Amino acid sequence: MLCLESNILVDIQQKNHHKYEPNNNIEPKSVKVLDLRPICSGKVNQFVWTCPWTISSDISEEKILQFHTMNDQINSSSLAWYLKSINKIDIIEMDARNYKHQIQFHVKINEQTISLSRLYPTYPKISGFEILQFITNLAFQCKFVIEIVDLSDVSTVYSLLYGKSYYEYHINGIDLSQKFKFQKIIVKKKIFLNCFEEKISNFIDESFLSQLFYKNIQICENTFVSVEFCPIDFESQRIFYKTIFKACIDWLPIQQDRTLPFFQRFEITSEDIVRIMKRKKKQKSNLLNNFVKTFDNQIIKTYDQIKTEIFDTSFLKKLFSKIFYLCFFELEKQCPNPNPEDIFKIYLRPCVIPNINLFLKYYTTD
Repeated sequence: MLCLESNILVDIQQKNHHKYEPNNNIEPKSVKVLDLRPICSGKVNQFVWTCPWTISSDISEEKILQFHTMNDQINSSSLAWYLKSINKIDIIEMDARNYKHQIQFHVKINEQTISLSRLYPTYPKISGFEILQFITNLAFQCKFVIEIVDLSDVSTVYSLLYGKSYYEYHINGIDLSQKFKFQKIIVKKKIFLNCFEEKISNFIDESFLSQLFYKNIQICENTFVSVEFCPIDFESQRIFYKTIFKACIDWLPIQQDRTLPFFQRFEITSEDIVRIMKRKKKQKSNLLNNFVKTFDNQIIKTYDQIKTEIFDTSFLKKLFSKIFYLCFFELEKQCPNPNPEDIFKIYLRPCVIPNINLFLKYYTTD
């Protein structure tokens, strides 16, 4: 089902209406509309996007995204927007600066553009592609173009695999039935894992990861986020996508290393919308669940315990090594001869990266 055909709620506030306060009994007056065009008028300072995800013929789920303008600004030809909550749960802000949010974009009425300025992981989680679905719908309905300065760490992976940036891949589309050059590459387990351990050891020895984890813990503590929900590993995926993925796979046989465009501009057509919106969400991988079952004792640590461990280099090296090997063991069950795409879609994204956060928080057996 296309989101264009579903009910989309837009909270329209006039200047003389009360601003929305989470602890206030006064709710803003809302008007139900079936399109996103009021956002392009500059007369809106918050709205809700409700879009059902079709996972399969008998499984679906719905996410409710609430967006606000910075400082509840309204009646302007240029408004900065950010994603405030997912399913009525406020996003954990991982940047202390109040003008930096995980999901952020600008609507520039005079230039007729939507500028996507930040697309970072969120907690609660939402995929970057789901955000792009919303942005492309907004651009299409407003007849605006999308402008992106591509700082995405995952664009390195998409460029190596498909010869396109992350945004080109999802917005312009790609024929996945074609034969890709990377399919000629078989990733050798021993060589790959040795390289992985060597590269991550360098980041550990330089205290890069320890400092990154510590900064994230401090943000969670200062905002009273519990250990369970704290994204301790926030931004660690950059190491894997921008550095290790490229360095630990032999790309020489296919010689595919495209210089990524820094600035990208997209005009959205009706064909683009149909293609982007009809894509079904994949069911969650069993890798993470299988991995959790390896824990004999699901006892969560305190922040103080975690802070002690993250500055222990031998502990971190052992932790990462365990994750790397267990995830590869799960990968081999599905792909005995994995190619680079398998490393990205089955090994890194659903197993290695999320389990860093998990292993840092819970006690496990040796």
